[in-house]
Amino acid sequence: MLVRLSALPDHGAALAALEDIFFLSTLRKDFASAEERTAFLRTWTGWYVERAPDDVWFALAEDGTIIGYLTGCKDSAGALDLARIIPKYEVFADHFASFPAHLHVNVWPGFRDRGVGRALVDRFAEDCRADGLPGLHLVTGVFARNVSFYQRAGFTAATQRGALLFLGRRLD
Repeated sequence: MLVRLSALPDHGAALAALEDIFFLSTLRKDFASAEERTAFLRTWTGWYVERAPDDVWFALAEDGTIIGYLTGCKDSAGALDLARIIPKYEVFADHFASFPAHLHVNVWPGFRDRGVGRALVDRFAEDCRADGLPGLHLVTGVFARNVSFYQRAGFTAATQRGALLFLGRRLD
């Protein structure tokens, strides 16, 4: 089942699950302090939870356990404050008109390769399409392990700039 953050009764538990999944998924594991670890989490999830909670989706297992999440933004060009938070946010700003929405998705390791991530991406894409958006995108590393996942999920427009890879999915 897919549920928006705003529809979950216990936001604290949902955000704790998001944090657990985030740190199980990120390549960075070492932090100098608890504060640095918290700041890293906030960099990649905080804005979305605070400013776009209706675009934060959770995947729940049959028993209600949170097994994945997606954070999204439907107006990348209008969210310029993200450029102060996320490194290199504006590198692909010239693509924001064609692919205005962006996303970040992670799934609990034991539930990967079962369609959970794809379901989250497709749900957010449906929302974006219903809002009349022409496309959505994400930015990852050129050699990141997630590139093939996104390509299978319909992200076919690709632009490389340095070590970064822009992947776009048309919705119209």
